[in-house]
Amino acid sequence: MASSAATAFTPDALAPVPGPNIVLGEASLPPRAEHRSEVYANHNASGLYDTVADQVLVMGNEALANIDYLKDYTRQIEDWSKNHRFIDRAGNELRTTIVGEILGPAMGTLLRAHGNYFARDGDNFKPIDNKSKIKDTLAPGVPTHTLIKMNNTFLHQVIGAGQVVTANTVEDSRNGRSPIIKNWTKAGTEGSDSHNVMMVSMLPKYGVPSAAGTPAPAPAMKRALDQVNEAAVKPSGSVSGKPEYTGMDLSSFSLRLNTSTESDIKIGAFYEPAVLPDYGGSYFNHVKSKLVQLDVRDKNNQLIPPWKFYEALHPGTLVLCLVSLHCFIMSDEGGKVQKERKIYQMNAHSIRVLSESDEPVEERTRPVAPNEPARTTLPLPQRVVASFANFSVPVVTASDIVKPLPSSDDGSALPVNDASSGGSGASTDDMAVDDTNRSRTKVRRVKKD
Repeated sequence: MASSAATAFTPDALAPVPGPNIVLGEASLPPRAEHRSEVYANHNASGLYDTVADQVLVMGNEALANIDYLKDYTRQIEDWSKNHRFIDRAGNELRTTIVGEILGPAMGTLLRAHGNYFARDGDNFKPIDNKSKIKDTLAPGVPTHTLIKMNNTFLHQVIGAGQVVTANTVEDSRNGRSPIIKNWTKAGTEGSDSHNVMMVSMLPKYGVPSAAGTPAPAPAMKRALDQVNEAAVKPSGSVSGKPEYTGMDLSSFSLRLNTSTESDIKIGAFYEPAVLPDYGGSYFNHVKSKLVQLDVRDKNNQLIPPWKFYEALHPGTLVLCLVSLHCFIMSDEGGKVQKERKIYQMNAHSIRVLSESDEPVEERTRPVAPNEPARTTLPLPQRVVASFANFSVPVVTASDIVKPLPSSDDGSALPVNDASSGGSGASTDDMAVDDTNRSRTKVRRVKKD
């Protein structure tokens, strides 16, 4: 195994590195479309946002919002690849926490069967196979209708991440290098240079089970991110006469793994990829790969199976993520790329839902490969059977056939679907076409209990 050369902590490195150009406060709040969401309104009225912000502060060095690059953590460079990983002062891989609200695909969220995979056109098309490393991507942003405290908590995370990019860019400039940078933060508004969105990669979506055929679950994480004394943190957003947030116990942000009551749902378990509604077709060429159970949990700290991710992690959901930081180097040596690239990436090892969303959920259909007709027969028999079994039409009886049409006061017949006859016109769901991903999506509303 190749050794790694770690950058040592030195007195000169103790000064915090400036972050991106961000002004904290109301001016940094991104524009939001008006909506009638009761969930967002309750986040402030119940004190949830202030509770989360207070507890992130109490987490100290366990949260990205509270640490500075080169003071609290530094990089480690792999000799063989020159990639960077980031370590704490004890020399261990840095695991830190971020919080934010999941934004939609327009901001970078890619939650689908083919994850972050983009197929090339024409003869260059290559389907996803066992060797493909597919990941979903989440784009957490500033929570909707947040107050100043929660807004600044989120942006302190962005500043912390920006310190790394700033320091490395300065170093590259001194060495006469100017690599192409893919940042782990971005501006939520086109043309703005103020970053308020973070990019988080989930762990690999598919994996090949061991030769024994029985996947071994990943070992439980023993590290508790925070043990908060309830008396130490008092939400400042709840006052007398206003409702208090009671939907979830936020007295501890522990991300330890608990044994699930369902034996088949555990970290590292494998499932048939066909459980995903948008899996199938010539876009995929899996032979042995299976869908992997990642550490994604609901408000009650229970594992969420991957076929429920689309609803559990859809836009508007407030999440807590335990991440590691990486910088992948694509060197221009050898002619593989025309110019050196640096890809900054946050990998989410654990995700916990803090508050659910009532925004619309995007229904996925399988992607269409460049050489595949837009309409093809579904390849999975069980889906065909399910569609057949669910097929229904209105039952027409003999009395319905001979029933005369309703008439108006002047004796003329009214249209069957006229609003005055009690009928309803045909309606269609809004459809949107994503040309980039060659997938068709349908929007529906989440049905809440």
